[in-house]
Amino acid sequence: MTGTRIRHKGAASATPTTVITSETIRKSGTRQIADLVNQMPALVISQSDQTSNANRDKDSLDTGHPGLNLLDLRGLGSKRTLVLINGRRHVPGAPGTSGVDISTIPNGLVERVEIITGGASAQYGADAVAGVVNFILKKDYQGLDAKLSYSNSTYGDMPSYDADFLWGKNFADGKANVTLFAYYGQSNGVVAGQDRPSTAYGNPWWYRPRGSTMNTILDDRHSFSYSPRAVVLLGSKPYVFNDDGTMRAPRLGSAGILPNTLDLTKNSVVGQLETNSGSEFGGRYDNWLLSVPNERFITHGTFGYQLTDNVRYFLEVDYATNSSHGEYGLWYEGGGNKLWDGNPFITPEIIAANGGQPFGGDGLTFVRQYPEFGKSRSNYRRDMYQVVTGFEGELPGLIGGHDWSWSTHFSYGKTKETIQDRNNTSNDRYLRALDAVMGPGGTPICWVNSDADTTNDDPKCVPLNPFKPVPQNVIDYLQYDSSKASTSLEQYVVSGYVTGGLFNLPGGEVQIALGGEFRSESNNIGARAEYDPNNPAFVADYGIIENPLKGRIDVSEIFGELSVPVLKDLPLIHRLSFESAVRVADYSTAGRTTAEKYGAQWAPVRDLRFRATYGKAVRAPNISEVFTASSISGQWLSDPCNYYNLPNRPDRTEYTAANCAAVMPANKNDYWLWLDVIKQGNPELKVETARTLTLGMVFQPRFLKNFTLTVDYYKIRMNDVISAIEPQTIINKCMDGATLDNPYCDLVVRDPATNNLVSVLKQNINLSRRRTSGVDVEVDYSFDLADLDLGSGSGRIGINSIFTRLIENKYTPDPDKPDAVTDTFGVFGFPELKGRTSITYSNGKLWAGWTARYFSGMRQTVTIKPETYTPYKTPSVTYHDFNLSYQLRPNLTIGGGFTNIFNKQPPRYPGAEAGGAYFGDEGWQAGVYDVIGRTGFINLRFTR
Repeated sequence: MTGTRIRHKGAASATPTTVITSETIRKSGTRQIADLVNQMPALVISQSDQTSNANRDKDSLDTGHPGLNLLDLRGLGSKRTLVLINGRRHVPGAPGTSGVDISTIPNGLVERVEIITGGASAQYGADAVAGVVNFILKKDYQGLDAKLSYSNSTYGDMPSYDADFLWGKNFADGKANVTLFAYYGQSNGVVAGQDRPSTAYGNPWWYRPRGSTMNTILDDRHSFSYSPRAVVLLGSKPYVFNDDGTMRAPRLGSAGILPNTLDLTKNSVVGQLETNSGSEFGGRYDNWLLSVPNERFITHGTFGYQLTDNVRYFLEVDYATNSSHGEYGLWYEGGGNKLWDGNPFITPEIIAANGGQPFGGDGLTFVRQYPEFGKSRSNYRRDMYQVVTGFEGELPGLIGGHDWSWSTHFSYGKTKETIQDRNNTSNDRYLRALDAVMGPGGTPICWVNSDADTTNDDPKCVPLNPFKPVPQNVIDYLQYDSSKASTSLEQYVVSGYVTGGLFNLPGGEVQIALGGEFRSESNNIGARAEYDPNNPAFVADYGIIENPLKGRIDVSEIFGELSVPVLKDLPLIHRLSFESAVRVADYSTAGRTTAEKYGAQWAPVRDLRFRATYGKAVRAPNISEVFTASSISGQWLSDPCNYYNLPNRPDRTEYTAANCAAVMPANKNDYWLWLDVIKQGNPELKVETARTLTLGMVFQPRFLKNFTLTVDYYKIRMNDVISAIEPQTIINKCMDGATLDNPYCDLVVRDPATNNLVSVLKQNINLSRRRTSGVDVEVDYSFDLADLDLGSGSGRIGINSIFTRLIENKYTPDPDKPDAVTDTFGVFGFPELKGRTSITYSNGKLWAGWTARYFSGMRQTVTIKPETYTPYKTPSVTYHDFNLSYQLRPNLTIGGGFTNIFNKQPPRYPGAEAGGAYFGDEGWQAGVYDVIGRTGFINLRFTR
């Protein structure tokens, strides 16, 4: 029975559970099992190859980790979804995270996946607030199973190669078994924004015509900032610089300069200028990866030996390595940094175009990208080691003739992550190089080397002329590669339990499970030498500070489960049973916690069963939330009080204008600001509490063979939610509150003299409340076509459909204002309705399958409503996949198929057009949309 340690043969748990079989996994054609599991409606897109390029986990301080694949049940965050391997805890996939990297679990090794969608903290631990995903691996395997696979996008730019090998053998008269598995896969294609129609075709933006209250979408927007050469606005005319430093008129799109409401007499608005396709200006997502490349190698070995009739020894050994990298676009100047009169690179031609006038206190604003610098990137390599060993056995007739069983194990796991930055640009050095003056002999020099103060001199500084291609000596001054830093996480687990019968009731055997577990996790967070202020190699003007840190959390737990079958085979009581579970944990950081769960099942007749569960979960802060090394880095952020955001930001509130008036910044004309973002752990975090409820029914009519209908309502209520808010969201919510006296403003620093933004503190905090509810529906039916009088050899049809209808998804961000509730129902990532329907046909050697994945329309933010936005949400989207396999010989099968076979493109709606890649738009969850397009695969499988 899934969802419990109690071994009721043939019984079903009161907890809703979805099972994905090995056949479904094998024939899906997905390279990684995470891609298949994430199609289940109960899961919200978290981190995957299409979302991990510079991704920030929405609920933590975790940044980056390209190539990491995590699971997120109900959208409550990956740290509230417990992932188990063979019912046991597994080491997290990356230091500083709490989620297991699903990409280290290869498809060919999985026997089945159990998705337990009711809260399961009492059975399995605090991380299971939203539920459990349990991967059951093949064991005691006898034979050989090898597969070769190739896949690619129909654009031809994402070639992927995979090979796996599974071998097992029984020996010692069947008492022993050894099973070995190896997998190698690589996908080295680099697909950037300019490579797909949805991201190359400009950007859709919200636009409100003057005098109107309705916002509409302006599509196909190309900003002047996305230019490989400098652009300036002089005398109300835009100019682009040639490689020799002379100016010319830009090549615009057919719509000319957009928008046409700007005051072109101000050279500072050049960063706001746009045009449409056909121009020389690129797109917003150019050079950002839409899917990260990766290379993976995985090995797995098991050994089991039946020591006696009732005692078995087992050993599992795993090693996995994963290499990937993220690419973050080109360094660019968005207009926030200016040139001042006296700069030797302001030519007579520039001054003449400005009417012969100096620029004075306004300075000269320019915008451009710097393709000469190349793309910045971060290289990641993760190595995971896991050893599990233990004993399990039976105790026949232990209590009153009732059988018992037991299991105990020890596991050690370690994950090591190595990170290196490449092609990084120092913002401090960039500002110094840009601020040039004429030196002795008419040679340009950096201003810091010209003033009387010698303490700020930088002998290496080379002046930067932004109006010409950047020479190599300037690039060498501005750019750097960091050294490698290693961070590791180690996990020790000792666990054991016993389960068996106590006595009989009219409904059957009363069973209990009792156990205990000790777990220790330690983080050893490294720092790159150039970023560590205590390291001799520290370079202050790289603008990044990292501090190494060690932290450890220990937890001791005892747990118990009880199953009480009360009655059976009576009128209107075919079955009546109750179950309960409790877990008491003692954390070294959070103290003692208790989780409870109660369940009931009633089947009035054999065909119909009702089920219900109620649980209380207490989640202590995990190691990454408490022990995160302090770091300071820069990030481009926007002031909600600037010239554009104040009147146009979609999620502003009725309080924003008054709050901005109270702290109006002196610099309100620059949209993007380079600010310090300070990240650190929070040892003062309190525990989270949650209450979960499920109510459901299972219908399996005798008159319709192989048909099952399940309907389950779920409700989750969380208090003191631990969450890390993104810097841009912190700044926005500070200004959107009823007053400036709110917890978000405590995290924002403004200059007391100018009110300009200086820095933002990002750390985990306890928010007030979070609640979500909805209904899951699953239909499963299979039948022979012969039943329809189509002949005995006509084959078999299988139908499976799973849908989730979201009712609410609310959070209360301010603990002091419990009535200020935000409902993200229908926002990106949380559609009202989503589902997956698959139809399969099998006939001897032939198998074919068709899958449709559906998402109802979604909107960008909670403040977008039909009264003021048109269209206020995207249209619904359905993706179609097709798979086919044929057995060529008894031991040889060929398969193939397509994902997104109709090459469905993302909707033309702000934010949705980027699909799943994360481009700094804090809080947008558009990962449901496929930006890669149609992909095909072919594989060859050999068994013996």
